[in-house]
Amino acid sequence: MKKNIPLFLMSLLFLMTADAQAQEWHDKDPCCYENNCCTDKTNCYAKILSGANFLQDIAIEGNKSTYETGYIIAGSLGCCWRYGLRLEAEYAFRRNAIRKIHFFGEGFSKHGHFQTSSYMANLLWDVPLSSWGWGCAFWNIQPFIGAGIGYDSQQMHSSNSRIVFKQKWNHFSWQAMAGLAYPIFRNTEITLEYKFHQGGCHFYNHSVGVGLLYKFGFLR
Repeated sequence: MKKNIPLFLMSLLFLMTADAQAQEWHDKDPCCYENNCCTDKTNCYAKILSGANFLQDIAIEGNKSTYETGYIIAGSLGCCWRYGLRLEAEYAFRRNAIRKIHFFGEGFSKHGHFQTSSYMANLLWDVPLSSWGWGCAFWNIQPFIGAGIGYDSQQMHSSNSRIVFKQKWNHFSWQAMAGLAYPIFRNTEITLEYKFHQGGCHFYNHSVGVGLLYKFGFLR
């Protein structure tokens, strides 16, 4: 534990320095507050998100599965570039309990789940309301849209008193997303997001969640 104290103090000092630099640049150029991405600076950030995940019913070769409402937990690291564009790397975990599954005519009980680990590269765009003449009409709410591609690792497990079914899949995946961001503290925003995620040919997820985004300060 004592060995970790110097590392913790160094990390804290780094974050305080980055925040002080962000404050200095913000005072010199107010556009950095009104617009998430200034045209001559790069802004890196980290984000966490959690919410509800809805997995569509799946029918494959006569076998059908239905699912309860599940959850999503996601984390991402990204950088904001010119023209409101953002590039980020995201990891997301989704899990839904099985409501019912019919496998080769056999009806399974509720003992089971379907879960997905997703590794995504996302490109997002902060819609420039201010440059379209909207100004602060929406109380600094920043809408954004985006899309991503990546890789899914999926697992299904279900059982009853006689049969245990367990299967894994690995698939190319893609997603589309939209949301709103609102500043709550300096360098910190709260987001409301929707994600449509497809992993493989048959697995469609609809996720709605709330996120917290922290910017590490402007880097020239």
